[in-house]
Amino acid sequence: MGFRGRVIEFLVMHDLLPARIRWKKSASGVGRLFNDVFYLLDENERKKLTELMYEQGLSDADKVAETLKIKRNLHGCAVALMAANCVYGIKSRIAKENNNEIIIHARECLWKNKRNWTPAVCASIENYDVGLVKGIDKNVEYSCTKRRSKGDNFCEVILKRKDGQ
Repeated sequence: MGFRGRVIEFLVMHDLLPARIRWKKSASGVGRLFNDVFYLLDENERKKLTELMYEQGLSDADKVAETLKIKRNLHGCAVALMAANCVYGIKSRIAKENNNEIIIHARECLWKNKRNWTPAVCASIENYDVGLVKGIDKNVEYSCTKRRSKGDNFCEVILKRKDGQ
């Protein structure tokens, strides 16, 4: 075993693996597990799973807003969404922002090239984000206009204030 192998063995034996390696493996595993479960279910059960993701986002909204110290407004929704995405290996940025609309682009995702990762799986798991945004500010609408899983170069999410707000 070479020097590098001995260093890695030392890190493993003493529980010193860097958090970034642990995080990446965990986040990737969550996506793979969700994907596998999605395909074990029939169409009706997939709808229930999608609803569950929405409800989880909705129920996490208060804790996320408190943890991130964000305002419950359009910009706060964008920050919360980008933070949630970051946790799951999705690198995103605000591409455009004004008083009524924020456009977020996600260029990197741990899950995009996973086996059987389809637009349907993306749309299902994305409902967590929809619920999160709705739980932070019910007057903000969420829509996804581009998806990497459909062949686009990036995912595009538009957060928009409802008319008259």
